[in-house]
Amino acid sequence: MSAHSAPPVHNEEQRALAPIRWSKPSSGTVVALGVWVVGLAVGALVPMVLLGFDPYQAASGGRVAFGMACTVLGALIMVFSAYLLYRKSGSIGAAILAFVPSFVLVVLGVLMATTKLLYAA
Repeated sequence: MSAHSAPPVHNEEQRALAPIRWSKPSSGTVVALGVWVVGLAVGALVPMVLLGFDPYQAASGGRVAFGMACTVLGALIMVFSAYLLYRKSGSIGAAILAFVPSFVLVVLGVLMATTKLLYAA
């Protein structure tokens, strides 16, 4: 290309990249996500409301046991939704993204139960 040539003409209709086409989730994916959110609410919000938001506030052993049971139930609901998502999409990445928060929820539930019982003594 010489220094005196005309610059290339760009038409408005030409694009360097293809237009982005957003994928639309299927109804099964939306249901699995809804079940996951329900599991998160059962596993996190119910024990927090039951036991209080302050980690230094003591709670009775029965309330701590019920809160931990709710946490485990919520995590199991989240794992079930991860399985539904894996069966629907066939993507192990989607299932891993759903399994990891359920594991973290159980670990946080164990920490919550430990601190509540330690401050009760």
